[in-house]
Parts: sequence; structure tokens; C-alpha cells
Amino acid sequence: MTKRYVCIIQEGQAAEREQSALEASLRSLGERTFGDEASDTEVEWRVMKKGWAWTAGEPSRSSLIIRSVPEGLPLPEREAFMRAVCDLWSEQTGCHINDIVVTSWDGPLPL
Repeated sequence: MTKRYVCIIQEGQAAEREQSALEASLRSLGERTFGDEASDTEVEWRVMKKGWAWTAGEPSRSSLIIRSVPEGLPLPEREAFMRAVCDLWSEQTGCHINDIVVTSWDGPLPL
């Protein structure tokens, strides 16, 4: 089964400029956490146009990172993985932790 990330980011934000580095970090994290092969890991980017997403009446700065994980992944492992995604995203983009949403989806992503 192909391992898959879907990253929904905002146009003009740091995550858009850092896509290559973020992708490499996500692949590396998948390798360390789940034993993924880089060649078997897909990272899909979806960029929201400016003005299409809002948070609290302001243009959104949020990034949504969705990852397929092994079905039934134990909660402690799931939380550690999700925390690691937040940490690497924040470190590489400089964005606030409140602007990062991570979802770990059991099995193949329906997107």
C-alpha cells in the first residue's frame, strides 16, 4: 500500500515556499516511524488561493497535514507521530503550533 500525505496549505505562506524541505522531512519521518520506503510515499500538495480560507475573520494561515497510518495504530504511537509532524512543520516554517492541523487516518486516504 502506498503511504500518502495530503498537505493543504495557504497561498503565500511559508509552507508554500518550503514544500521541498517539508516533503523530505515528512518522508524521513515516515521512514523512521513506520519503516516507509521513500519511493513508496506520496506527498500531495493542495494550495488554497488567497481569500479562499478564513480563520476568526482573518485570512487563514493554517496548514492541514493528513497522513494514512496503519489501521489500529496505538494511541501513544499516533500521538508521537502527530507531535513530530507539528514539530517539524513549526521548525521549518516558523508558524505557530495553533496554525497546524494534523490528521492521522487509519488505512488509505479517501481524498
